[in-house]
Amino acid sequence: MAIWALTLMAVLGWMLAWPETDTTDLAPADVIICFGAGMRPDGTLAPASIDRVATCAQLYAAGVAPRVLTTGGTASPDGPSAGGQMAALAQDYGVPATDLIVEGRAQSTLQNGLFSLPLISDAQRIIIVSEGFHLPRSWASLRWAAWQLGRDQPDISLVMSNTVRRDPVSGRINHRIILRETLALWFNAARAMAYSLGGAFGMAPADRLDWLR
Repeated sequence: MAIWALTLMAVLGWMLAWPETDTTDLAPADVIICFGAGMRPDGTLAPASIDRVATCAQLYAAGVAPRVLTTGGTASPDGPSAGGQMAALAQDYGVPATDLIVEGRAQSTLQNGLFSLPLISDAQRIIIVSEGFHLPRSWASLRWAAWQLGRDQPDISLVMSNTVRRDPVSGRINHRIILRETLALWFNAARAMAYSLGGAFGMAPADRLDWLR
């Protein structure tokens, strides 16, 4: 209980203290990664995903990076991927298709990192876009993925689309998602450790990927 309480305090702390981003303060990057935030089975993006795409498009328009990578898998077996839907929305916001990279398999933040990095193997400076409460887990997942893939650690900047997720009707803070994040941090750490240990014992990546869903 004490560990959970400390984790909750940490999540609230970085969520509320995270600074608004001034694009003039951002160092130029090679790519912006837009982490998915949910989608209906029919392909309708969650409001949080839309906000993240809008932020990525604003950063692209400001000239912060020349490419945007959208990452997120499907919500149903035959449905579209969140990565593809976010890329389509990014085009509506003015990002050319030629400057978009789509990762459409990831079902978790860990898989976001693991599946995205091979698509941008030349990228040394990366900007992650997500909500404030989710940025630390996104950062940790990308760092872990780089280590797992045996590539050099990129320089990572973090940009929040929103401080926290709110109910789209009432506008109230979604407290459930904050509580979920406190558990997800430890759950992700356990899954990442299991995946890495499986590799150390000779298991093929394909046999371990479902552990990260």
